[in-house]
Amino acid sequence: MAKGAKKGGRVRDKWRDKQWVIVNKPAGFEPPGSVNYVPVTEAEQAKGRVIENTLHDMMKGNPDQTMDQHQIKVYVQIDNMTDGIASTRFKGHEYAKEFLRSLVRRGSSMVSFVQDYTTQDGYKFRVAFVTFTQRRINASKKHEIRMIANKMLSEKIPQLTVEQFVQQVTGSKSASIPRESNSLIGAAIYEEARKIATIRHIGIKKTKLISTPESRAMTEAKPVEVAAAEPATQ
Repeated sequence: MAKGAKKGGRVRDKWRDKQWVIVNKPAGFEPPGSVNYVPVTEAEQAKGRVIENTLHDMMKGNPDQTMDQHQIKVYVQIDNMTDGIASTRFKGHEYAKEFLRSLVRRGSSMVSFVQDYTTQDGYKFRVAFVTFTQRRINASKKHEIRMIANKMLSEKIPQLTVEQFVQQVTGSKSASIPRESNSLIGAAIYEEARKIATIRHIGIKKTKLISTPESRAMTEAKPVEVAAAEPATQ
């Protein structure tokens, strides 16, 4: 008898118990519509599930698609389910490891930093900025580039809705972006950073959703204090 086989029992086909769900793109990706077709055991249990795609997958049907979009991973999280269709929120994105390694060159400098920022509608993201220069630069110039990037991100992100933030950091909305960057917000930083050094690549290499207005409201909510009953007066 094969190891693990059940005596006199029938092997249950777990795939027959699964149902297929259409996963829609979160707001900010054009054109809107579905991006995945995934199996789930129970629809309610699928809430919170994170699904990985490439930016190329997210922009299927967009005339501005490029091959470079295969190098950027996009994470979406299921937040609601209705009649076999899942709505999602943007969970974050990151450069593929192979793409990041390809940017590293001998004789050049890498400048990076990580900071948390909150959008206009209350979504907090951890944002990782990176730039690669053509030649080595000293610590003073690296500091200047970090200061420029942090200043622009601190000023710009609080003015964006989460949908606009997605478009800015992933470059998912059609616009003129210089070849040195692959995102709208990276292109804006490039215009200032190029005054400090010759830039080979600049962009937002990773974002991660830290909290939403709803999650913070639940965390920060204080329990209602029941006032002590006053003694009855005679």
